Amino acid sequence: MEKQQIAQIRRFVIKLGKAMHEYGTPTHRLERILVKTTELLGLKGSFIVSPTSMTFVFWEQGCDEEYSHSARVNPSGLDLNRLAYIHQLAEEVLSGKLSLEDGLARLNAINTLAAPYPYWLEFIAWGTLSASFAVVCGGNLIDMLLAAIWGWLVFGFNWLTQHHKRWEEMLEPLSAVVIAFGSSGLKALGLEIHISMVILAGIIVFIPGLSLTIGLRELAAKHLVSGTARIMDAGMTLFKLYFGAILGLALAQLFWPSTPNPPALVINHWSYYLAILLLAISLLIIFKISHKDALWGLLAGIIAYTGAVFGSHVLGANLGGLIGALIVGLYANLYGYWKNKPTQIVLLPGLVLLVPGSKAYLGIDRLVAGQDALATAVNGAPILLAFMSLIAGLIFANAILPPRERM
Repeated sequence: MEKQQIAQIRRFVIKLGKAMHEYGTPTHRLERILVKTTELLGLKGSFIVSPTSMTFVFWEQGCDEEYSHSARVNPSGLDLNRLAYIHQLAEEVLSGKLSLEDGLARLNAINTLAAPYPYWLEFIAWGTLSASFAVVCGGNLIDMLLAAIWGWLVFGFNWLTQHHKRWEEMLEPLSAVVIAFGSSGLKALGLEIHISMVILAGIIVFIPGLSLTIGLRELAAKHLVSGTARIMDAGMTLFKLYFGAILGLALAQLFWPSTPNPPALVINHWSYYLAILLLAISLLIIFKISHKDALWGLLAGIIAYTGAVFGSHVLGANLGGLIGALIVGLYANLYGYWKNKPTQIVLLPGLVLLVPGSKAYLGIDRLVAGQDALATAVNGAPILLAFMSLIAGLIFANAILPPRERM
């Protein structure tokens, strides 16, 4: 190949890899996709991906000369709408429907693509997510309404950090401090609320259960650096949330004394399942899944949750997620074959309903109440078992029905 053509292939693969990383493709999938894409374009490639960096190495078949490129990237977020467009673009380039030059232009256009949902709908979704989670946890009506208000407040903080990057590191602890302090103050005024539950519901969008699951999945796939880094990042997020909540409650103690929690509300079955449905719908909007894929993502959440409930009856509560992850993993791989789209579009909305990230955070209840720290540590064993059940379910799903190539 001519040098200009080789340079264009390298430029396309580098931009493609950065975009896929930014929009949420896990490392163990991304490296495989880039290797396959580079081979189909006529070059050889080797790639090392971590949450904060990417290294690209290219060479021609039978040639000793190599070209390397290293890039600093931000930890991946989630934008499943743009991710779907990125994969569609890659398929069109590889099939010859689109030239490399046009592909590069389309990549730039996708990076500036507008969100599939208006800002006001995202605002509603953040509050609905927190309110639904409060209902799932057994909160009363006041808990639900207050959790929705805190969800909207967190949305405002998130908007602030997007426009003022210097506040980005303060997002999680600042949100937890304000919510904990405000919840304690409202309880002192006489509102019958469960403080720990309301705090957790308010910051539920930050709980890194999905990141922990992906990190463990990458470790299981022998991507040790990326998996370890992702788990450490998730752990630091949990620590910041712990610190913020404890600091907010400690500050509140300076102004008003703590009072016991009211009894938990007995949840009606219809309200519980309605809350689960609203929670799943809110996640579709927050994950930015396009309108045409939203129904499939919602179905994934229903399948995952139903499978987990069935698995809990068969294998027990800690292993129930294995059945849910197995079923939703098979569903996502079938979706990838049928729709020719990334499996993450439906896998992540289903998986996030299974991850026990909130249980990991609930240790704050024991710590704040002054209960035995050893008991809190022991409670971590079932949580780890629940996480590993999800990983096992995904591994079994990929063994039974391997995901589509480049997906």
